[in-house]
This record gives sequence, structure tokens and C-alpha cells, in this order.
Amino acid sequence: MRDGDADKIVRTITDIFHSHRHEPDVKLAKGTDIMEALTAAMKSHKTVFVGGGDGTISTAAAIFAGHKTVLGILPLGTMNFFARALGIPLRLEEAVKALLTGEKQHIDSGEVNGRIFVHHVTLGLHPRIVAGRERARYRSRLGKKLAWFKSWWKLIRQAPRMSLRLAVDSDRLRLKTALLIIANSPFVERLGELPHSELPHHGKLAVYAARTRDWKDLLAMSAEAGFGKWQSNSKLDFLAGREIAIYAQRQKLRASIDGELIYLRTPLRAKVRPKALWVLCPGSAKAKPKKASAAP
Repeated sequence: MRDGDADKIVRTITDIFHSHRHEPDVKLAKGTDIMEALTAAMKSHKTVFVGGGDGTISTAAAIFAGHKTVLGILPLGTMNFFARALGIPLRLEEAVKALLTGEKQHIDSGEVNGRIFVHHVTLGLHPRIVAGRERARYRSRLGKKLAWFKSWWKLIRQAPRMSLRLAVDSDRLRLKTALLIIANSPFVERLGELPHSELPHHGKLAVYAARTRDWKDLLAMSAEAGFGKWQSNSKLDFLAGREIAIYAQRQKLRASIDGELIYLRTPLRAKVRPKALWVLCPGSAKAKPKKASAAP
């Protein structure tokens, strides 16, 4: 995002809050300053609106988890998976209105190797696609989506093969897969929906693993997912549990945590953190005017 675009968003957010008779304390934070700004906002405000993509929201959740600060999400990213999971409108003005008249809810977060995640962790094909997209040059959200598609089309025909052992609560299994997803809650099964989770309050993580690495089967898997089939997907194994351990021959596996690339040491250990986070969700509850901090 260029500086001019960021400044414009700050002005837009301020104007939207003003139009709803709220006086926001808006801070613009970038890069390594984001964590410092969020920590300061948490200490001085009961509710903090955070604007950004899933990676930024995940950073905020890691800071707010276990605290009483309520997180309001302004969907300024490309996919906005977690905002979709909470039912937040994707248009900025509609999102602010829905949250200011919404209600707070206590929801679960996930944790993998001690790191908080709010939506998903992926291994195998997906992190490769993310890395390929990040190497591409784009200047807009549309350009980012096109870069994603180009990377997906290229790499799906060169899918990796991971030999893994899984422990999901009391279940044990071995599998060879090109793609594994750990989701904070099962994905919504609805025609045409992007793969976003349900509202995470079930107390269990969901695990999806591709049954094949053949690119034609992976295309079929993607097509079924596009029709909203996740648990019922003929090319995916599905499990759910409170605690998950993943063993591999490699000491580290490249992963994508809420869209951010990272290497995780094996064995990976993931668990659900029940009611770890307070969030604002659209609803019928009427919010009383109060000072709020917004950090795009």
C-alpha cells in the first residue's frame, strides 16, 4: 500500500466514524510498528478496531488473546477470511456500521507451536502458492488475485508430497498428501463461498488433507471446494479435534499462518484455545457511543 493510499484510508475511516457520531483515535502503523501500536491501544481502550488483512488481524489477536480488549475487524485485506467467518460486511462503511451496532462475542482461537492463529494454518501446496504470489509484482487487489491464480495454476501441476503422521485427539493415521489445512473451525459448506470457517466457538480445530497429489485430482478437489464441499469433498480427508500433532521426516515445514509465511519445527503441535478472544460481530445489540481506537 502506498503512503497516499494509507492516508486516504485513515481519512475515510475517520469520516465514517464521525458520520455515526463516534470520535475515533486513529493511528496509522506499518511493519514492525504494528505490534507496538496495538499493544498501546489495548492498554488505553476497551475496544480497538483494526484494519488490515488476515495477517494483521492475526497479529492483533495474538496480542489481545486472554485479555478483555474487544477486537473490531475492518476488512482491508484481499481475502478477509476471518472477517467473513464473523459475518462482517466487506465494504468498509457497511462493516463499521454493522460493528458499531453489533455485539461482542467470546470466540476460540487456534494455537500452533505456541503461535496464535485466527483462521487457518496450511502446509504443502498452499504455502508454495503464497510464496509464488509474493514473488510476483502487483499494484492492486485485483493484481494480487491474478498473481495468486497464476501461481496456483503453475504449482498445482508440481504439487509436493508430504509423508506425515497425525495424532488428532485419540485418532492416529499416516498419510501422503500435497496439502494439509488446520482451520480454527470447520469451513462453511455453501455454494460459491471462499473457504472461510464458521464462527469459531465449537471448541475444536478442523483438519483437511488432500488424498492425492495428482494435479487433475487436485483440480477436482478445488472444483468440489468451489461448490462448497469440504467435509463431503471426495478428494479430502476431514477430521476434527481439540489437540493435533503432526510428525514429519523434516525438522521444519514451511507453513502459512493466516496468510503469513513461516517455518515451523516438527512435530507441529496445534490446539484450540477456547474463548480466548473477544470480538465484535454484527448483531442486534445497540452499541453506546464511546471512544474507540482504529488502527488501519
